Amino acid sequence: MKKQYEDTDLDISLKKLNADLLWKTKQKQELKKRIISDIEKLESQERSKVPLLSTRIKKVSLIRKITYSGIALIILLGLFIGSAFISPAMAEVVSKVSFINQIVQSLKETDDRKGKLDALYDEISKKLNENKEYEGKVEVGMSWLFSSEPPSFTVWVGDEEFKIEHGDEIKDIIFRCAKSYKIDEVEIVLEVRDKVEPSEKSKELEKLTDELLTITQEVVEEKGYTILASGISMSPKKVSIKVGIEGTEQHYKKVKNQIEKHVHDVIYAKKHEKFEVEVKRESEDEIKGQNWQPIFTAVMEETHKKFKETNGFAYSFHPKPLEIILKTSLSKGEETEEQAERIEEYARQVVEVKRKELSVEAIPYKIIIRDKDHKKLYEKLHN
Repeated sequence: MKKQYEDTDLDISLKKLNADLLWKTKQKQELKKRIISDIEKLESQERSKVPLLSTRIKKVSLIRKITYSGIALIILLGLFIGSAFISPAMAEVVSKVSFINQIVQSLKETDDRKGKLDALYDEISKKLNENKEYEGKVEVGMSWLFSSEPPSFTVWVGDEEFKIEHGDEIKDIIFRCAKSYKIDEVEIVLEVRDKVEPSEKSKELEKLTDELLTITQEVVEEKGYTILASGISMSPKKVSIKVGIEGTEQHYKKVKNQIEKHVHDVIYAKKHEKFEVEVKRESEDEIKGQNWQPIFTAVMEETHKKFKETNGFAYSFHPKPLEIILKTSLSKGEETEEQAERIEEYARQVVEVKRKELSVEAIPYKIIIRDKDHKKLYEKLHN
């Protein structure tokens, strides 16, 4: 099994790396003194010549720079060529730093790609909306599972006749926009929008729902809180909201009762309707889930980009510890188990890089790699 690196050792390891870069042996000390002595002789010879002109000063400066560059090169060659010049600990640190730098660079490239895709979608929407013939007849949506793969555009049109007449033209607009953003591959699907005219009753219910949500939001905001999620049901008549309420359980219950009564009373006063009101606040796991969501996204994106066998992702805070599950197309076998171990180690490094970037609190977690039949191939716990 490969040696696992402890992140808490990174600062110590970097200090050791710095120490390893010093001249240590007698042989290296002599080499250093000899090179520096040669530089001093060279400069002494130059000073003993005719009075220096500006061009001569530049030459001496250049010679000195070249010589010092030579020293640096000799040092680096001495450090990195052959086991006699580099310690195993130093090699380990250099390898780890390089590995983490690769992940940081990959995360940046992924963010850039997502930004490019968002800009492409805005550009396509703008181009389609500018066309007077398309007004009210064309709607476009974009989706992707992994941003490193070609994006998929679905275009809904009014009817089959419009699709036949303008389909190729719409595709051409999308392809040209993608090319301008240096995105060579896109998937395009044209679909005829289903025409379903809502009934009068549905329209009335939709209007009432919007009004109830507006009333609820105004009441909650007046109290100085924010609605995180909301829902309305008509049978039974109930308003359910999730509110950002911090503090003790005792404080939460007090605030909860106040909000429920106030929302109920205002709805009755304005709409003459009695609705049960239920207020909840985020659980500890929901808060953790929000904090970890960018980390989960990064793990899903980066592992797929690095290992194409990775094709699915899931996570669970119950039971503890947090489980990060990566689904793959791998089959059972010794070689695939080794690949699963490599995927797990890469995923762990992504977790740690992203967690530290976002200053998310460290908690125990387990990374599980599953095969194509959803059976466990490999797992490792990290505390």
